[in-house]
Amino acid sequence: MNFRPGIRASVIVLFLCLYLTSLIVINAFFVNKQNITKDSFKNLEFDQQFSALNFQTETDTTKAMKLLTDFNETVARTKMIQNEAQIYSAVVLFILMIASIFIFIIIFYKITRPLKELQLATAKIKEGDFSVHLPENGIKEIKELKQSFNSMSMELDNIQSKLLNAEKEMIWKEFSRILAHEIKNPLTPIQLSIQRLEEKYETKKFKEIFPESVQIINQEINNLHNLAKSFSNFAKKTEPEFSVFNPFSSIEEIIKPYLHKYKIVLSGNKDCKIKFDPVHFYQIITNILQNAIDVSPPDEIIKIEIEQKAGKIIIKITDNGIGISEENLKKIFEPYFSKKKKGIGLGLALVMKLIDLNLAEINVISELKKGTTFEIKCKSFES
Repeated sequence: MNFRPGIRASVIVLFLCLYLTSLIVINAFFVNKQNITKDSFKNLEFDQQFSALNFQTETDTTKAMKLLTDFNETVARTKMIQNEAQIYSAVVLFILMIASIFIFIIIFYKITRPLKELQLATAKIKEGDFSVHLPENGIKEIKELKQSFNSMSMELDNIQSKLLNAEKEMIWKEFSRILAHEIKNPLTPIQLSIQRLEEKYETKKFKEIFPESVQIINQEINNLHNLAKSFSNFAKKTEPEFSVFNPFSSIEEIIKPYLHKYKIVLSGNKDCKIKFDPVHFYQIITNILQNAIDVSPPDEIIKIEIEQKAGKIIIKITDNGIGISEENLKKIFEPYFSKKKKGIGLGLALVMKLIDLNLAEINVISELKKGTTFEIKCKSFES
């Protein structure tokens, strides 16, 4: 088993070693100086020798002078030893302080560097890069922290991969449902035109309705072609292909296949122009109109009004259907939100996206059991 002490144990051991070493050095110094002092006083019995002198002869005087001189030298040496001890103690304390600072810097570096690495790695994870991996080294606590971080990073990376796969699958499912829904819209007028031809086949009116029905079928087939092209270019197409056209005339063509079965009234400004993607415009109007048909009772009138106001072209599509509650009104542009089988359709999420792409606006005014009005606002094109 590879044992590595923790950071607190390492710091305590280092300071204890340094402290004990300093005590041993200081103790040795003072013992040495004490021995020197003892040697200085070893042969000096000043009191006894000085008291024994009678000062009656010149020899006694000489001995007294020598004793005083030796005593003064001993006192001076003692003071010098004390001064040296103070200086030595100050030097040792200074060295101890410098060593402590040095050890603190080393420990601080060993702690802050891996913490900085962790901070940078955490920032990468915050940006979505879960492949980041830290070297599992350093003191015990830091090493364990890095191991935990790497385990978390690997787990997040695995979770992200699973989420991406699930998201891709969900996107493809949504795309398939939207595509099926968008294809259904042109198929409805085609089916209605064919039914009308079948009904009038053996009547005198057949020749009258045949050219119009064929024209409608061809137009809707062309719309299907444009839809297929639009969906195939969906991933790479970011900007709409703007054209200047008359929205009244365009809506007039869009509602033609519905008129023999549904009561749709178009009114308002016939001469205005807008700058819009024609395919997008067709998809928007068709989706909203189809939703109005789905929620309206039989024989109820669906009104489409076009007006010009303050530099804006406002297109209102109003039905007398079941209406939308305030709670659901906030959710109608969410993908696939629908409370009823024949309620708000799947296409409204696409409607909102196309509105945004063409720099237009859309508002919904609704009241339960009274009906709903969709208002599309786009800039008027002045030639």
